[in-house]
Amino acid sequence: MEVGPLKQTSPIPEPEEHPGQPVPPTAHPPLWAQRLLLAVEVAIALWAGILVLVLPWTRLWTGNPLLAAWPSIKFICNLTFTRGLISGIGLVDIWIGASDAVHYRDLR
Repeated sequence: MEVGPLKQTSPIPEPEEHPGQPVPPTAHPPLWAQRLLLAVEVAIALWAGILVLVLPWTRLWTGNPLLAAWPSIKFICNLTFTRGLISGIGLVDIWIGASDAVHYRDLR
């Protein structure tokens, strides 16, 4: 056989007559681990959502020393539209966290 980027280097295996054991159902993590993961996920989503919701309206956002070298970007970041857009992303994050908590189902 020739060896190359698109050449086959090993023979094709023939199908088995007896496929063997059936595939067992997937094992799920324990119930406590599922619920702990949900609690951590919801807590992080809510915390990050609240942070992103409130941060654009604080002095930390308007007096950001990292943007002092780029006045045009600082101007865009201080527009009310941009602040509202970032706050909207925070609301979506809070919505996702609350939705995950409400629609949670145990895997069994």
